Amino acid sequence: GGKLSQYLLQKTGSFKIAKPGVIITSMLLTAICFVFIPFAPNAWVVLALMSIGNAINSLPQAVYWSIVLDASSKRTVGTFSGLTHGIITSASIIAPTATGILVALYGYNSMFFVAAGIAFIGMFLMFFVRPPANWKAEQERMQKTS
Repeated sequence: GGKLSQYLLQKTGSFKIAKPGVIITSMLLTAICFVFIPFAPNAWVVLALMSIGNAINSLPQAVYWSIVLDASSKRTVGTFSGLTHGIITSASIIAPTATGILVALYGYNSMFFVAAGIAFIGMFLMFFVRPPANWKAEQERMQKTS
C-alpha cells in the first residue's frame, strides 16, 4: 500500500489521490467483500471473500501512519501517533466482545454487515482528510534532496 501510494504521488502529485484515495479504494473493496459474505453459497466462497477482504483492508496500513505523520507538526507528532495507536489498540480489545454480542443478538451475518458499515464510515471520513498547509513545499524540498 505504501509503495502504491508513493507511486501515485509521483505520477499525479496529488495528496488526495495518493493517500486518502488508496485508503478509500481499499475500504470500498473490503466493504464489498464483507457485504457479499452472508450471501456466499458455501464455506469456500466465505473463506475466499474473507481472505480477499482482509488482505485488501491491510493494504494501506503504512498509508494511515503516513497521513498521521504528514498532518502533524514535529511538536505534535508523538501525541497524534500515540492517540492513533491507542484507538487502534482499543478497537482490537473491544471488537471480539462486541462481535460476540452482535452475533448472539442478531445472528452470524450481522457482523459482516456491521464490518462493511464501519468500512463505509471510514471511507466517508477519509474524504475530509486534507494535506497539511506546508505539504506541497515539503514535497518539493524532498524531491530536491533525493
